[in-house]
Amino acid sequence: MKTSDEWYTPAEIIQSLGEFDLDPASSEEAYRQNRSAKQFYTVEEDGLNKDWHGRVWLNPPYSNPLIQQFLVRMAEHNNGIALVFAKVEAKWFHDIVLRHATAIKFLYDRVRFFRPDGTQGLQPRNGSMLVAYGTENARILSNNTLKGKFLYL
Repeated sequence: MKTSDEWYTPAEIIQSLGEFDLDPASSEEAYRQNRSAKQFYTVEEDGLNKDWHGRVWLNPPYSNPLIQQFLVRMAEHNNGIALVFAKVEAKWFHDIVLRHATAIKFLYDRVRFFRPDGTQGLQPRNGSMLVAYGTENARILSNNTLKGKFLYL
């Protein structure tokens, strides 16, 4: 059975973080569900190879090597917030997140992502974290009301 990278962030998480200019890893369906940013790129548009501008929201594909490639690009852009699984044992966490992010918020509740058909998935096996790049995004994340533990890096 083939698994899919198509899982969408609940709108209330994105809305709790303010307005974003770009979502480089989205789809038409995801945008209809969560209105993540003013502009978005689909997989067909290849957000990794497009211009990133303004404040970026990133819920990257979680498969390797895509998650690493998107997180490297986010680190280079250094303006936005990413949502990823809290996999502190992962190479990308140590090599990319800990080296380049400004702050992290480990979310207390596990995120129940949405499927393309709009149904909500079951509770995942892994917790999630929000990763802030840039001082303003760290400030926004530190004041965020989602339950969890905030850490400056």
